[in-house]
Amino acid sequence: MLTPKSSRPLHLEQQFPNLNWRDRFEDLLALESGKKMISAVSRQKEAVTASRLRNESVHDAISHVNQELQRNQDFNVLLQELREISIHRKDTAIVSMIDNQALPYQKRSSELAIADGKTLIGSLKELQNKPASSYKRRVPWITSLISSGAMLEWESIVYDSADGLLADVYKADGSGDGQMFSELDLSTIFKGGYRLDFRSPTWSTYEGSYNTYYPQIEQFCPEGDADPDAEHTYNTIDNLRPSILSQLTTTQRRTSWNGSIETRVVLKNRFTDGQEEEKTIVNDASKVLEEVEKAHASVKERHNAIGLALWQLSYRKQKEALSAAKEMEDESVE
Repeated sequence: MLTPKSSRPLHLEQQFPNLNWRDRFEDLLALESGKKMISAVSRQKEAVTASRLRNESVHDAISHVNQELQRNQDFNVLLQELREISIHRKDTAIVSMIDNQALPYQKRSSELAIADGKTLIGSLKELQNKPASSYKRRVPWITSLISSGAMLEWESIVYDSADGLLADVYKADGSGDGQMFSELDLSTIFKGGYRLDFRSPTWSTYEGSYNTYYPQIEQFCPEGDADPDAEHTYNTIDNLRPSILSQLTTTQRRTSWNGSIETRVVLKNRFTDGQEEEKTIVNDASKVLEEVEKAHASVKERHNAIGLALWQLSYRKQKEALSAAKEMEDESVE
């Protein structure tokens, strides 16, 4: 699939970012595979679903931005209190660390959050009345070529990883023909204007997003398991609601009783607790899109929950440092 020849459509996005070529490319692949072009009715139905999902996703993301800004403000209050006490105690090292590292970091974090919020709001206007394919990020769009039936005899598995969504797109005949790429790969290629020379990410990235929080907990809790805050944070993350870890997409074309050709899409979700669920959707791209976006939302929900648990840990540690500083201040006054 992603050979130099077949990757030309992705070059189009580099050269003509405002050109709506995705739908045309899907129709081309469908015709080459012996299928009719995707109907206008199907595209319109999928576009309505995509618009609704996009609005829901953006409003949810903006809500998280507001929560992040509030947490940054709460943390700033603690830092300012600690700074005042450190000034009284003439602890120049702590004052310097707060002024040169902690407060600038919080300011930068808030600036990035505000910028993200503005980008999200702008995307609602930018994508208004656009086809469903315009709403899809690059990895979901490439895998949707399989679920649409445009790429027969191909399958895909999309994983959560430390590099964002990680797709394994391969021939279903077991020949080994295929390619792996992540959302980060594609983003780096397009932002840098590089050639589409896809690499195969090593399996160390697989499930990586569920391990990246370990070093952060160890940084806040150098005593390890002896620190009750560390145990509490590990337990909080371990007991999060199971989320989707990977989604397998397979497609079959069958002749129905009335002679029409139907596209049957099977989606198999694997969860972080090992459970699996399977859903079959027939001739309905809008429902496929909804199930794919549910998987992405499940991943984002877990990432946000892990981020909140880590923030709560850092906030508790900062409060402990503030309490210790206050005690030392009181003792010096006495």
